[in-house]
Parts: sequence; C-alpha cells; structure tokens
Amino acid sequence: MKKYNLSILLLALLFVSCEEMILGPEPANNPKSNFDVLWKTFDENYALFTIKKVNWDSLRTVYGSKVSASTTSNELWDIMTSLLGNLNDGHTKLFNENYTKGFNSSEIAKRAANDFSLDLIKSSKLENVKSAGSGLITYGIIKNENIGYIHIASFALTGSYDVNWAYDIDKVLNELDACKAIIVDLRNNGGGLRVTGDIIASAFVDREITYFYQQTKVGPGHNDLSGKIPISIAPREGRLNKKTALLTNRFSASGSEYITEIFKNLSYTTQIGDTTFGAFGDIISVAQLPNGWTFTYPCRLTTTPDGNCYEGKGIVPEYLVENSAADIKSGKDNVINFAIEYLKQ
Repeated sequence: MKKYNLSILLLALLFVSCEEMILGPEPANNPKSNFDVLWKTFDENYALFTIKKVNWDSLRTVYGSKVSASTTSNELWDIMTSLLGNLNDGHTKLFNENYTKGFNSSEIAKRAANDFSLDLIKSSKLENVKSAGSGLITYGIIKNENIGYIHIASFALTGSYDVNWAYDIDKVLNELDACKAIIVDLRNNGGGLRVTGDIIASAFVDREITYFYQQTKVGPGHNDLSGKIPISIAPREGRLNKKTALLTNRFSASGSEYITEIFKNLSYTTQIGDTTFGAFGDIISVAQLPNGWTFTYPCRLTTTPDGNCYEGKGIVPEYLVENSAADIKSGKDNVINFAIEYLKQ
C-alpha cells in the first residue's frame, strides 16, 4: 500500500471541530465484527447520505463479502478504505491504532499540495513581511503596490497555539489600514475551529449575514435530520470594507470554506484561484473499532440559504486561475499575479 503522507494526515486532523465518542457494548475483535461496526456506525449516524446518493446497503454486500475470518489486517484496511472512498468526504477518515497510517475518503486529498508556496510569496511578492498568531498569520505589503497581503495557514484549535484571533487580525488590519486593497490568502488552509473563522470574517463583513443552514443527525434513519438552523455572522466595530481578493485552492477546506461563503455575500470581495475542497460537515464524530482503529465522520448537513450543498464539490471562484507545480517551481504564482492586477483596476 502507498505510504500515507503524514503532513496531509496532520492537516486533515485540523478539520475536526469537536468530538463525540460512540459508546456501547464492546463487540468482538475479529475482521467481520470490525467491518460491521464501521458500516453500522455510518449507517445510523452519518449525516450526508441524503446528498451522497450511494446505496449503503448494497455497498455492505459488496465489501462485506470480501471479509472472512482469515482476512489480514492489511486486507481489512483496503476493504474499509475502499468502502469509505465511495463517500468522497473530506471529514470521513480512518486511522490505524497508533496513527502512523491514515486515509481520507476525499478524492482531493489524494492530490499533491504543490500548487502554492508561501515562501515564494514572501520572497518574490512581499515587503515588510511580518507574522502574527504564533506564526499562523503572515502579512505584508505587495512590492511596489499599495495592496496589503494576509495569509492564514490554519484556524487551528486554540489549545494548539497561543493565539488571540480577534486581537491578532485587528492588529494586522490596523497595520495595513493605509493600503487601498487587501489580499486574503487561504490557500492550503485546511480549516480548524469555525468560531476562529467567524472572528476573522467579522472584521470584514458590512452587515449581518445568514450564509448557511445546518441540520443535525437526530436518529438512525438516513433522513433523520433536525430542522434547519441558520448560521449567521455579524460585523464587529472597526470593520474593514476595502476592495478584497480572497485566494483559494483545492486545499482550502472546512473553516476556509465557511469564510469563502461569507465573502461571497460581500459586494467588495472577489474569490480568485481554484475551487475549494468541499468539506462542510462542521461537527465531526470520532469512533473506535474493536481493533483500535479510529474513524471520523460528519453528523451535520450544511446547505446555503437557497438549498445548495457544496459537499464534495467545493465553492467555485468568480475567477478561476490555477497554478501548476511547474509554475511554483519556476517562481511564478498565477493566482496572486491575477489578484494584484484585478485589485489595481
């Protein structure tokens, strides 16, 4: 089996916004029991079956028939990951007992994250480069332009870093106040706590906005979802409403996508770059198999006010501009170059 990229595993772990352990009678630790626990837990608790359009019962027959008493650990891993791969869900993951191997069911997670380099931006595009938020925020001014630049690497769990997000983003925006326009770069930002994104976004919005609705899994049936709960954001005092370019790529995920949708509602912001990752589950449940393997899945369904669901698809930018690994290697970032020209207009 191809060795799992540990950096992507760690990035994926940042998507988790809260945990809920699945408890019950301890089942037997054998291949069939482990498979059945995995399948049944998803069957009764996974919130996205209504939009995934998979026949979960048929998938049990297909993949369950491959499991026997003699199935090895490696074979069981392959069977389970093949089953979960049908969900194409960035919040659905499987890890072995010591977290040295992991699987993300999203197709995007299989791609190499090589179309963005913060080091390239810092060396070729910025002057007066600074950092804030324990290094998670990098900012400066575009060389020879009156355009501010802010890259946010993660909305990490607050316990992981010594970050006061409201103070840090306000400090950055105050230092960039003289700039006529701002670039907010969320490329390769895999998310974190949604409240962190809300704190940052509240410095940009000009009014209260209801940007998503969510339904929570409340019963064992695939359609057992709660009523729709509005997800809103309101502006903070001293908000910024300069012309803003939001840069995204296929690894702008989860919390980054919440900010992206907020910015979609603002007349003075424009999304530039590639489509986002497509992972909006919000509350992520964590469960363990009898053999010690851990798996995660979302228990909320997120849609826009008009009923659209970006899950597994991502948010498409107003201006689709892509980088390749060769572009970055040659010292060229098409996305930020386009954004600079756009903001100069």
